[in-house]
Amino acid sequence: MGDHVKEITAQDYDREVLGAEGPVVLDFYSTECPPCEALAPKFESVAEAYAGRARFLKIFRQGSRELATRLGVTGSPTLLFFKAGREVGERMTGEEIKKTALKAQVEALLA
Repeated sequence: MGDHVKEITAQDYDREVLGAEGPVVLDFYSTECPPCEALAPKFESVAEAYAGRARFLKIFRQGSRELATRLGVTGSPTLLFFKAGREVGERMTGEEIKKTALKAQVEALLA
């Protein structure tokens, strides 16, 4: 994981996501998940491009089953977008997450 993406646990969720000052992009990922592995460098690249303007967090879905269930996350990868502690915008999921679409979502989050 790069310098611009932070891994959190379910115990960190309230503080790191709901209590965040600015926008947050949260990636629910799994291990041994080719789409997750394909997304990782794109996620890091976008996180680097928006460093200081939005936070990019990752959370291990299987290790956070209760939180994933509470948020309705059923697959990996799933990206959720938060602003002022509330989920906003459209979720992105699966192996077809494009870097350009992710950047567009972050731009909308920052608007």
